[in-house]
Amino acid sequence: MRCRTCGAATRPTARFCDQCGSQLGDVVVPERRAAPTATDVEPGDRRIVTALFADLVDYVRLVAEHDPEDVRHQVDHALMAMVEAIEAFGGTREKFIGDAVFAVFGWPNGHDDDALRASHCALAIREALTRVAASTAEEPLQVRIGLATGEVVAAPRGDGSGEWSLTGPAVTTAARIQTIAQPGEILLDEATLRATRKGFEVEDRGPQLLRGQTRPIRVARLIGEAGFQPWRPPVGLLVGREQERARLRGLLDVVTPRRGAAIVVEGEAGMGKSRLMAELAARAPAAGFVCTWVDNVSYGAQEPYRFGRALAQAIADEHGTDSGALARRLLFTDDAPPERARLWAGAVAAIARDAAFSGWEEEAPLVPVEPAQVATAIRDMATRYMERLLEVSGPRAVFIDDLHWLDPSSAGMLDEIVRMTNSGPLLIVIGTRPGESHAPASIEALEHIQLEGLDEGETKQLAAAVAGSEIDESDAKRLHERTAGNPLFITETVRALLEDPPARTPAGRLGLGDGGSAKGMPITLRALLGARIDALSEEARTVLRVASVIGVTFRETIVADIFGERVKRDVYEGLGEASLIVAVDGVGGWRFSHPLIHDAAYSGLLGSSRRRLHARVADLLDAQSGRGAIGAVARHRAAAGDGARAVPMLAAAAEEALAVGASAEAASFWTTAADLLGAGEAAEAYRQRARAVLEAMPLGVSPTG
Repeated sequence: MRCRTCGAATRPTARFCDQCGSQLGDVVVPERRAAPTATDVEPGDRRIVTALFADLVDYVRLVAEHDPEDVRHQVDHALMAMVEAIEAFGGTREKFIGDAVFAVFGWPNGHDDDALRASHCALAIREALTRVAASTAEEPLQVRIGLATGEVVAAPRGDGSGEWSLTGPAVTTAARIQTIAQPGEILLDEATLRATRKGFEVEDRGPQLLRGQTRPIRVARLIGEAGFQPWRPPVGLLVGREQERARLRGLLDVVTPRRGAAIVVEGEAGMGKSRLMAELAARAPAAGFVCTWVDNVSYGAQEPYRFGRALAQAIADEHGTDSGALARRLLFTDDAPPERARLWAGAVAAIARDAAFSGWEEEAPLVPVEPAQVATAIRDMATRYMERLLEVSGPRAVFIDDLHWLDPSSAGMLDEIVRMTNSGPLLIVIGTRPGESHAPASIEALEHIQLEGLDEGETKQLAAAVAGSEIDESDAKRLHERTAGNPLFITETVRALLEDPPARTPAGRLGLGDGGSAKGMPITLRALLGARIDALSEEARTVLRVASVIGVTFRETIVADIFGERVKRDVYEGLGEASLIVAVDGVGGWRFSHPLIHDAAYSGLLGSSRRRLHARVADLLDAQSGRGAIGAVARHRAAAGDGARAVPMLAAAAEEALAVGASAEAASFWTTAADLLGAGEAAEAYRQRARAVLEAMPLGVSPTG
C-alpha cells in the first residue's frame, strides 16, 4: 500500500505515513450508484470470488524467543510483501486478522480468471517471504495459505460505516483450508482447481472434513507452476469448424523459405480459439515447423514487455537454456555492427528485468540506452533476433494466444515480428477476442477467421463427447438454445450436470431436465459472464439486471416503468454492442443473447432485490394486461414470494394451459403452486395433477418443452 498524500510505501499495520505523517486508511471502494436508480435494487450483489487466507506460522514462538519490536518489524515486512503480491495480481486486501491476511479476487470487479490470479498470488507470496528473509538476514517466515472459490454476497454493512462485507461459503472454506495446511503449503478447494484448469503442478489430497462443516470437500496442494510443456491439444473435443480447420492447415503449405503467413482467429471467450490453434500446433512439426506457444494473461497486461519476455523464454526453453544466454548467442555474433549491438544490449536490459541472464555480465555487460531510443532499439532487436532464430532453427510457427491482453509496450515488437512473415519462413497464428486491444494496426490488416457458435448438431456431438453417452434430440436443442453453441458453455454445462446423478436416465443417457437455472449455473461460467457484466458502466449493469427479472425477452417501456424514467437508448445499444442483448423488433423490444447471459445477470442480484423487482413487474403486468397474461403475472408473484396471490393465479393458469393442450406448461404451473404451499392436501393435489398430466403426454414429447 502507498500513502495517498505523498505516495510513499507504508507498513501494512501503520495508521500514519512514516514519510509525511498523513493518516492512512483502508482502500475505499467507490460507492456503487446507478443513474438512473431503480429503487427496488439494493446496493450489493451476489458474485463468484476466490478467497485467499494467508497466515504466518509460529508468530507466538517468535515473540517468545525474540525481541517483540524486531518481530513486529519482520512481520510488517512480510505483510507488506503479501499485500504487494495481492495488488500485483488484481486482488483486494480485505483485512488483516492478527498476523494473517484475507484477500479476495473478483471483488469489487470480477475477472474471468480470478482463480488463476489468486493461485499465482499465493505462489508469489510464498516466494516473496523467502526474499524478505534473504534481504534482512532474519529467520525465514513461513506461511499457510488456503484458497476457495464460490459465491459470496457483497453488501454494505448495516452499521452505517460505509464499509462493505463479503459473506459466503468461499470465505469460510478458504479460512478452514488454511488451518489444515502445513507450513509453506498452499491448499486449494476443488472449485479453485477446476477454475485454474491448467498451468500448475498439484497434488491431490483427497476429501477433507473441515472444522465446522458436515461434508468433506476435495483439497489439492499447489506445488508450483507446471513450467514449459509442449502444447497438447485436447483429444476428441474439437467439434465442427471444418472450414476453419482447413484454412489453417492450408497455411502450412503456403510458407516458403522466402515467404511466411499470418492469421488471426477471433471469437468471444469460450468459442474454441485455443483448441483450433492447438490442432494446427500439433500438425505443424510434421510439416517441418518448430512451434512456439505464448499465452498473454490479463494480470500481465500492465507489465512492461511481458509478451517479449514470455516469447524469449518460451524459445529458450526449447533450447534448454535461459532467455538471456540464448539472446546473447543469437544477437551478438562477430558480424553484428557495434553500434547496433550497443542498442540491442540496452533493449535487452529494458526487457529483461528479473529474467535470468547467466554468464552474460562477464562477457557483455548490459548497457542502457536513452529512454527515447528504447522503443526503436527493441523493434530493431526483435527483427535481428527472429532473423537469426530462423537461420538456426528453420521454419517456425509462433502461436500467440489471448492477444487482447497484450501489454502495450510489446506492441512494437510484435509489429516487427508480424512484418517478418513477408520475407522469411515464419507462420504466426494469433487468437483474440473482438474489441479493443493494444495490438498494432498491422494485426487488423491480417486475414481473420471469425468463430461463431456451433450449430445444433455439433452441439449434440460435443455434449455427447463430454458426457460419454448419447444426448436426446430435444435435450440437445435446449442445450443449444441455452448456450448459443459456445463450446465452453456447452462443456461446462454438461460437466455440471454429470455431477448430478439424477441427470442420468435409466438407459444411461444424459438428461438435461429444464436446461439448468441460475442457481445451478457452473461457477466457471458465472465467473466468466460475471466479469463481462462487471466491465459495464453501473447504469448499464443495473439495467441489465433489472431486465433479467422481466425475462429473457423484455421491452424498454417496462424497464422505464421500473426505473420511473426512460433509460437512454444508447445504454441498450451499448449492451447490444457488447453482445449481451439483441434487438427483437426495433421498437423497444430486446432479448438476451442467450439464456446463460440472462442467468448470469439475474444471479448477480441480491435475493431481496429480486423479490421486490418481481413484485413490481407483476404489478405492472397486472395493470397493463388482460387475463391473457395470467401465467406471466403468476410466475412473477411466485418469484416474489407472494404465495397468497400466486397460488390461485398459478392454478388458473394451469387450467387455461391445459385447455389449449399445453400440458407441460400446465404441469409446471401446478408444481410451482405445490412448492409454494409446501405440504398439505392442497399441495399434494397439485402435485398429483402435474404427474397425471405428464404421464398422459404422448411418447417423444419433451415434458419441459
